[in-house]
Amino acid sequence: MRGQLRKEKLLWQIIKANLLLIGIGLLALLAKKNSLPPIVPFFYSRPWGEEQLVPSNYLFFIPGFSLAVFLFNLQLARLLLKKGEKFLVLLSSGFALLFSALGTISLIKIIFLVT
Repeated sequence: MRGQLRKEKLLWQIIKANLLLIGIGLLALLAKKNSLPPIVPFFYSRPWGEEQLVPSNYLFFIPGFSLAVFLFNLQLARLLLKKGEKFLVLLSSGFALLFSALGTISLIKIIFLVT
């Protein structure tokens, strides 16, 4: 089945880009981990103040959740490729890529905001 994923050039590029974005987010977090304050803003949908703050270790949820979405999407892509649904595979893979991109951007913005 892996060969079938590699035959789809656009899908393979999306997979590589997704892994690259997750890696960039994780590397940025690991590089700045020692300079992060113990509490960082995370929940921007909550009112301004203490309700937004969490321990800095919570930032690892962003690349972790992006990886979980990517792995779920990879399994979904394998199932859909068996059925010949290339459009749905590209659509779901594009969503996973968008999710990883937005997560990485948010993570980097939080890191540079607090350091």
